[in-house]
Amino acid sequence: MNDLVRPLSRNGSSTRCVVLSATIREFARSVRNFHPAHLREDAAHRLGFSGLVAPPTFPAVFLGHVHRELLDAACTGAEAPRVLHADHVLDLARPLVAGDHLDCRVHVESSRYFSDYEVLTIRSALVDQDGRSLQTGTTTLLGRVRTAGAASAVEEIFADRGPIESTPPPVTDRMPCTAVDFDSLAVGDELAVQLLEVSAADLAEYAAVTGLSSAEAPGMYELGLATGYLTDWLGDPAAIARLRTQVAPGVHGLRVRPGQRVRLALRGRITGLDRRHRTASLAVDLRCEGRRMFGYAAAEARFQHDASPATPPAAPPQAADR
Repeated sequence: MNDLVRPLSRNGSSTRCVVLSATIREFARSVRNFHPAHLREDAAHRLGFSGLVAPPTFPAVFLGHVHRELLDAACTGAEAPRVLHADHVLDLARPLVAGDHLDCRVHVESSRYFSDYEVLTIRSALVDQDGRSLQTGTTTLLGRVRTAGAASAVEEIFADRGPIESTPPPVTDRMPCTAVDFDSLAVGDELAVQLLEVSAADLAEYAAVTGLSSAEAPGMYELGLATGYLTDWLGDPAAIARLRTQVAPGVHGLRVRPGQRVRLALRGRITGLDRRHRTASLAVDLRCEGRRMFGYAAAEARFQHDASPATPPAAPPQAADR
């Protein structure tokens, strides 16, 4: 596990950790989530949080190494298994905050072998010191392995210690502070296009924080970029309630050769509105040099319960600070 994450203990399928401010800042910068609440305590306090707010995909810092260990258990050859495909669902009751003490629980829902591939479906939960699930997720990994029978090896390492609830209920009464007027939205509205450039050094920075390259955790780096794009529009990093992604067929993670840069384009569109609960469904499209990176990507966002938009958050830091 990365040195910026402080592991407290390990017990079977559970790992206890504490969220550190330094980790939040490093991770946020690595996936270009530049909302001030990720970087400055005063901005987080103004949003009602006790410490820095972690980006929505921050659990990769805790769980990425667990997924790698599970795939390593499924491989009996000398070479590490190659991750070929992945689906992700992440439900967020509230964002993680600096100082949170977490029990990181994992449960292998299924392990299936066919041809030269092992398909692992993994449930995870981040539980606070009061026993409340702050975030739960499901990840399906398709790894190329050499022999069948990986399921028993996996279960020997991570024995099931009970089911994990599918969707955690909200654990805070905090009102979203979105900068968007919910009542002005309509299905089909499109978000402004965002253009990015990514270098090999950017991917190395992400690997240093999470302990995994984008090739080992396909879609997670890209999903991190997508959440920053959505947060810039929403104005509140805690407004995202759910993320669902599927890596596009044939895409094995973003690859950039040393010394080169690739161009990315992010687009978003409103696909559904729940007027009663004041939530919106959003589809996200990410392309690298014109090639689709997601087969499917969607988010659910919460909005405040009044007709007027909340006071916009503090301005993002200057480019030099990024």
